[in-house]
Order: sequence, then structure tokens, then C-alpha cells
Amino acid sequence: MKNPLHISTITLQQFCKGDNLALGHLYHTFLPKLYLIAYRYVQSQQEAEDVVADCFEKLFKMPIEKRKQKFIEEEIDIKALLIIMVKNRCLDVIKTKNNRNRIAQGIKKLLPVTSFNSVSETITEENFKLLLDCLPQKEKTVLAMNIQGFSNEEIAEQLQLSEKTISNILSMARKKVKELWGLFME
Repeated sequence: MKNPLHISTITLQQFCKGDNLALGHLYHTFLPKLYLIAYRYVQSQQEAEDVVADCFEKLFKMPIEKRKQKFIEEEIDIKALLIIMVKNRCLDVIKTKNNRNRIAQGIKKLLPVTSFNSVSETITEENFKLLLDCLPQKEKTVLAMNIQGFSNEEIAEQLQLSEKTISNILSMARKKVKELWGLFME
């Protein structure tokens, strides 16, 4: 059996029989190399540690039959498998991080640039209050309660309406405010 780091055949066989203490021995043997590989990819100590831990967790959860098949019958080199697992997990982490950053940048582009000028802030608040006055009373009440932080369920309970009705009223009110804001700010 191939074994570049001189993992004893006995340790590997014990792991394949379900002895998870043998997995601990494998962990301590391969940890330094796997950690360095992970760190080169993710450039973060915590993420590198998490990646290596995730890979060993997968080995831990591997059924005994599959352990025997992979490492005894097929004679798969456990070191090579762990290196591939770490690299793939690192690529997943990087991909996830890039996707989150891309989504965050997209959201930032959608949000209007706000000014911290108190005069323009006051004018905007006044304009918004004027827009709310254009709404029917029920829509104005529901929207105001929603802005104050009440949930649809709480609003429905206080106004003795169904949650679906509140949801519909909020949708209509938001649509009207959006249309009016577009007209008003032109």
C-alpha cells in the first residue's frame, strides 16, 4: 500500500474498521501539510483551519463500508485524497466569498447615494411625509406602522384584518409611493 508519510498500515486498517482514534492519528499526521495548502488558497488562518476540519469531518462521517472500499480494496492514497479534498473545499470557500462580495457590490449599486447633509435630509423627510398624505388613510396607517417596525401579523391584529390583506395594502402603498416619488422628484 502506498504511504508517503509512513502511516502504518495498522492505523489505516483501524480507521477502516471504524476506530476513530486512528482518524485522530491521521489528523495529527497530516494537519501541518493540509493547513499550509489551505492557507495558501484562502489566506486566512481561521478559514484554513475550518477547511481542514471540514475535510476530516467528512472522513469521520464516511461509512465503514466506504472506508474499506476506498482505502483497502481500491488502495486510494489517503494523503492524496485529503489534499484533493482540501483544495476543493478551499475553492468552494473562495467561490462563496466571491459570490457574496459580488452580491454585496450589486446591492450597493442599487442603493442610492445618500447625503449626510441635514438640510437635504430634512427636505427629503418633508417630501416623504407629503407623499404619505397622498395615500388613502388605510394605506397610510398600514405603511406608517410598517415603517415603525410592526410586523404584518401585529398590524393585522391591531387593525383586525387578515395578514394577506395587510400584505396587499403594503404592496399597493409602496407601489404608489414609488410612483409618486418618481413624479415628485422629476
